[in-house]
Amino acid sequence: MQTTSNPQYGLLDSLMPSVPANDFPERLDRALDFKPIEAALHRMYPATTGHPPHSPLVLFKMSLLQHCYGLSDPQCEELVADRMSWRRFVGLGLQDKVPDETTLVRFRQRLVAYGLHEKLLGLVNRQLEQKGFILKTCTLVDATLLQAARRAPAKENKTGGDDDAGFTVKGGQPHYGYKAHVAVDRDQTLIRCVTLTDASVHDSQEFETVVKGDEEMVVADKAYWSAQRARWCERRKIGNGILRKAFRGQPLDRTTVLFNALMSRVRCGIERIFGWWKRSTGYGRVRYVGRDPNRLELEFKSICWNLKRLASLTGA
Repeated sequence: MQTTSNPQYGLLDSLMPSVPANDFPERLDRALDFKPIEAALHRMYPATTGHPPHSPLVLFKMSLLQHCYGLSDPQCEELVADRMSWRRFVGLGLQDKVPDETTLVRFRQRLVAYGLHEKLLGLVNRQLEQKGFILKTCTLVDATLLQAARRAPAKENKTGGDDDAGFTVKGGQPHYGYKAHVAVDRDQTLIRCVTLTDASVHDSQEFETVVKGDEEMVVADKAYWSAQRARWCERRKIGNGILRKAFRGQPLDRTTVLFNALMSRVRCGIERIFGWWKRSTGYGRVRYVGRDPNRLELEFKSICWNLKRLASLTGA
């Protein structure tokens, strides 16, 4: 039976105690209006396909919980069934059956098929802009490596692995997987845009993709510096806070060294996001094989961070 996003709970529901360990789902429900997201999700189910067995919003909210806490599909199903606070958040009463792991898999496949795996963050950020939390005074740009879900293929036969993943070296250590490129609104540390590439793509190659062009200033580390990028910022009247790079025979003067030190302190705010992803959600490694499902995972991880910040900023 299809559930609604705002179910009526019976007497038994009210008598069942919720798990007091975490009120985060309840705070999320107060902080964000899920109706625009629900409308976008329902467009994935045209009349010719009939009604889905579960509300798309139920599956979306289950996915949020899954990515906030780094859960597998079976773990997510089990905890939603077990915790009353999670049932309430996703929109299920005690009489409703919890979607199983196969349903979650099919939901992700449908999101990718309808192109929403690159648009969900935008739906959330629209509300954040309307609420005045994305100020566009300064954008921080950086990238982080993500280990592939499979081992690197053997060099001899190049079989196995993930065809969309790639190789790179960082700190003298080889890395096989993906790279998340992220642009963050500095004032409230809210993610504005993300892209996913294989690990071999240089950080700077996605700069113009993730930077919106409507900010007053952009800050990034030395990997992004180039004369061409400086002209790109100048044409758009964006303040260039990219750390300057020294070249052979052209050491940086004292003023530029001080500028770099200042911009480094500004830029490091983005590291909070990467730290939370990897420590709290287990996002040092992607969960899936292939770019599209992993791009969707990055979208959900970004939404989770923004909603976590929104709940904190609003005191929900």
